[in-house]
Amino acid sequence: MCLLFRTNLSRLWDKTNPIYGEANWSHSICVPIVGLYYLYLRRDELFAARIKPAIEGLPILLAGPLVLLYGIYPGQNDYIKDLAIPVTLIGLVLFTCGWQVMKYMWFPILFLVCAFPWPGLVYSRIAGPLQQLAATVAVEVLKLTGVEAAQNGTKIMIARGILPPRVLNVAEACAGMRSLMTFITVGAAMAFLSVRPLWQKLVITASAIPIAIFCNVMRVSGQGLLDKYGSQEWSEGFAHQFAGMVMLVPAFFLLLLVGIILDMAVIDVADPAASSPRSNGAAKPASQPQVLTRRRAVSKQSSSENRR
Repeated sequence: MCLLFRTNLSRLWDKTNPIYGEANWSHSICVPIVGLYYLYLRRDELFAARIKPAIEGLPILLAGPLVLLYGIYPGQNDYIKDLAIPVTLIGLVLFTCGWQVMKYMWFPILFLVCAFPWPGLVYSRIAGPLQQLAATVAVEVLKLTGVEAAQNGTKIMIARGILPPRVLNVAEACAGMRSLMTFITVGAAMAFLSVRPLWQKLVITASAIPIAIFCNVMRVSGQGLLDKYGSQEWSEGFAHQFAGMVMLVPAFFLLLLVGIILDMAVIDVADPAASSPRSNGAAKPASQPQVLTRRRAVSKQSSSENRR
């Protein structure tokens, strides 16, 4: 694996490391750590799983290098080359260990996709609509708070009386792409590290998308309010530095709130066999009064003997 994907791993480290990499992908370093911790929590089940190599993993294992070659040429796409890593790992685990081990390995392997930087074209197509959405909703929020604002594409114009309007540009870095990818990763980690049904884990992971967009819209709106009632320096610092860290806190608690709502919405159905009079579980409560009666009789008998 290291020999086959050495160039991929070197490029991923240069682009995603928290020291000198791109800020949009600084969360990537945490992805393999979360995957290893997931396996640590399930180490007993993983070691107890029966190892039975599956021949179905061989074609998947061979498909991994083919995907890598396609990403080199004719695809010429780094993201496709990175996708060859989880494909090869899935085939390797299946071919050497089998399906019972794959039952616990599939999430850490697929979770690696969250660490791969997206292609520039895909990034622009996603960041563009997020810019428009952030600007549109922020203008409506500013109007509700009494600030005269208008939208021109991805720019927000704030009226300042007789002075020229103040123009705020919702850049790609502020469009929520960073928070979107970060909280998809955090949502998936919170969901799959918990003991929940698979559908609840998927719901929590998917909820990270609207939560990240909501928090980003609030950040852009806060920038407009500070620019109106504060200063330009405050608004720029709020948008690009301080607010990005602050918005992690409410988004994290909103993800927790989604889990609480799921816990309250799901009602556990009692086992009908447990309430049946023929079951062994129902015979025990029926015998409890008899035990209490016998204990009372013994206590009365002992008290009468003491009196004698």
